[in-house]
Formats: sequence, C-alpha cells, structure tokens
Amino acid sequence: MEFAPFFVYVLPVITILAVALLGSTRRIGFWLALLASILLTPIGGFLLALMLGAKPRKGRRQAAGRTA
Repeated sequence: MEFAPFFVYVLPVITILAVALLGSTRRIGFWLALLASILLTPIGGFLLALMLGAKPRKGRRQAAGRTA
C-alpha cells in the first residue's frame, strides 16, 4: 500500500483547513486565512495568522463578586 497519494493530495488539504481554523480564532478570520494558506503555502498562512493577533473579546465584563 502506497502512502504517496495521501501525502500529495490529502495532507496539504488538511493542513490548509487547520490553518483556516486557526485563523477563525484570530483577527484574520477563516476565509482570509484559507486564502493566505493557499497562496503562501500553509506555513506562510500560519505565520500570517499568528502575526495578526487574537480577536478582540466581545461582551461586557461582569462585576467581580456579582452572581448571575
């Protein structure tokens, strides 16, 4: 059984989707991270997603000691 087709076709798609999922938690977003990892290779997309930083948190903070 040869693993060459897996490494040529499946593994790049999995890494591109992994970078896109990382991008969904970052400022870059899922679709832009997906596009960047296709155009810049997954390593370039990964580095771009890391450099752009995390998403700002939404919502208000609850006062300390206050229960819901």
